[in-house]
Amino acid sequence: MALNTDALIAVVAFAGALLFVFGLLYRGAAGSVARGELGSEGIRILRWALLGYLAIFFVLALTALLT
Repeated sequence: MALNTDALIAVVAFAGALLFVFGLLYRGAAGSVARGELGSEGIRILRWALLGYLAIFFVLALTALLT
């Protein structure tokens, strides 16, 4: 079983780009919570979404390693 470096690099690049966008969204939501425009429920939902993103990226990286 050989390491599929190209697939792993693609997963890391894709994850990095999406996590960057997610970070910008989270930062905006945190500012909205501080200004009272958004309830804390919105931040909680974003944290669950982040956990889901990380789980998906873990599975993609594992698949890239095993193929």
